[in-house]
Amino acid sequence: MGIRLEEGPLWPLIQTIKSELGSKGVSFEPRFYVGSEWGCPDGVPIVALPFYLADPRFHEFEERYADDLENETRILTGLRHEIGHAFLYAYQLYRDPEWSRVFGNFFAAYKDDYVPAPFDPRFVRHLPGWYAHKHPDEDFAETFAVWLTPGENWRARYAGTPAFDKL
Repeated sequence: MGIRLEEGPLWPLIQTIKSELGSKGVSFEPRFYVGSEWGCPDGVPIVALPFYLADPRFHEFEERYADDLENETRILTGLRHEIGHAFLYAYQLYRDPEWSRVFGNFFAAYKDDYVPAPFDPRFVRHLPGWYAHKHPDEDFAETFAVWLTPGENWRARYAGTPAFDKL
């Protein structure tokens, strides 16, 4: 399809995320590729970016037929979450017993249908839908994303909660 991330609208947002990581003292820089949707393959520290966001030729089509063309804020939200997965996989943090104590069993079955407990103080909320409740992997990615987000006053927002300890 001739899509080059370096020439498209996502490239400046990728640079923003790299800057955010650097400002937190994180030297990790995941690799990115164009995929059919947002994602991070299990155990692989790379991030898939939707083709319809990576090339303006697809923006109108996505808006017209899916009514789901993310804006810059939503894209950065997704990037922070997926980079949380990539970071976890790159350093295999889930193998550390302390990580398992804090987030849970990484190797537990992944449930697509989950029942969130809104406002449960054990979890942060970054993506809509209380996504951190889905699985320990998602809990970490959401926690990482909240921690990484500039201007997120997580210290005040989660003070006195078990989620604060994760952050």
